[in-house]
Amino acid sequence: MVRKKQALGAYSVTNRVNFDARYVLIDDVWTTGSSMMAACSELQKAGVEKISVVLLAKSE
Repeated sequence: MVRKKQALGAYSVTNRVNFDARYVLIDDVWTTGSSMMAACSELQKAGVEKISVVLLAKSE
């Protein structure tokens, strides 16, 4: 829960988005997923519909 609160507000869209483009977010390690979910949420708020996620490792 703490990590989720930390991730909120950590990301923002600072440029115009291309609504026809697919955005790919890459993360080195998925621990709680909070960072990736917060980043995706910000893109969705900006109107992006095509978002893919690439993870290099998952912690246990």
